[in-house]
Amino acid sequence: MKITYIQHSGFLVETAACYYLFDYYKGTLPGLDPSRPIFVFASHGHADHYTPDLFPLLDRAGMETVIAVLSNDIPPRRYPAGYQNLVPDDSEAWIQTFSLHRVTPSLASSAPSVPVSDTVPACISERETAPGRFLAKVYHSREYILPCGTQVQTLLSTDKGVAYLVTCPEGVLYHAGDLNDWSIPETPEKERKQMRGSFRASLSRLKGLSIDAAFLPLDPRLGDSYADGFLYFLQTVSAKKVYPMHFWDQPEIICRFLEEHPEYAGVIDPPDIR
Repeated sequence: MKITYIQHSGFLVETAACYYLFDYYKGTLPGLDPSRPIFVFASHGHADHYTPDLFPLLDRAGMETVIAVLSNDIPPRRYPAGYQNLVPDDSEAWIQTFSLHRVTPSLASSAPSVPVSDTVPACISERETAPGRFLAKVYHSREYILPCGTQVQTLLSTDKGVAYLVTCPEGVLYHAGDLNDWSIPETPEKERKQMRGSFRASLSRLKGLSIDAAFLPLDPRLGDSYADGFLYFLQTVSAKKVYPMHFWDQPEIICRFLEEHPEYAGVIDPPDIR
């Protein structure tokens, strides 16, 4: 996998079959192969994690297939126009149908030979939709099977929306969105305990898994608690590489963490902020 940091919490992951773009809200996208499908993940509707302005950018880039995976807190008025719904309201029945509906291994090859539209359940209407444009509205604590050999599990965020655990043929990705321990010293102890408990309860779903790349908040606005959630993840979840994000305009917070916790120097991969 090739991983490119864009801005804030935005990352582009390139695999042999497709692209995975997480929480883009601004910044320059690298050159894209229009023939490869691109998944657009938005963990929630905050302005620093999602913008519908991204989709015209992808249109102008000539992307043939775009699959928007949007947390259910994002209102339909902020959806891209003309996208075909991938997940009907009865998502449990959809999972059973979709998992049997020609999600072919060929989509995980170096060059997709079967159009992604061929993997869409036949019951979905194509009226007033753009070709190659699909949308999945997702809820927390559920599992979804998508094209290109992609499986998605969602975790409940401690802020809004969800965190994403994405399994693809090349490996396992985790994007936290705003799932973090947001407690700060000024917060009453009762609220800090509630926040810490909620965060750890959500993260418990990752224990025992092997994650190839994890994208986690490291937020300097939390003062001395800036690394509480980040450190807990490192201590309890197995991840080969961890990419800090959500550090606003203070990337030096990554240096501070590595100075305080040099034992994780081999795991932390600071993003290129040039």
